[in-house]
Amino acid sequence: MSISADNAMELSKSIIAEFHRYFIAAGVGNHDHVMAIKKIITATCSHFPNESSDVEKGLLDYALDLFSGYWLELAKEDDDECDMEEEREEASRVFLHIYRTEKDVW
Repeated sequence: MSISADNAMELSKSIIAEFHRYFIAAGVGNHDHVMAIKKIITATCSHFPNESSDVEKGLLDYALDLFSGYWLELAKEDDDECDMEEEREEASRVFLHIYRTEKDVW
């Protein structure tokens, strides 16, 4: 039995969401959080070599939305008047830096 790329993406999104909730609850740092997500995305893409760029983009966008959403929650708790667009850009910069380089930002 084979699974389609779309079905695999939906399954991977649910796994990413569960890990995301776990990492928040456990207080896991950004580096470990992003690296675990990258492993999920990489594993999913490896099963769909002809569609890997679309699969990666879809899962990466989803994971980045979750990561940025939580980043914005924390920023709002710290400062009610924070610039949400600036915070979203910073969250994206941090996430993508770790995802691409596998190195922490700080």
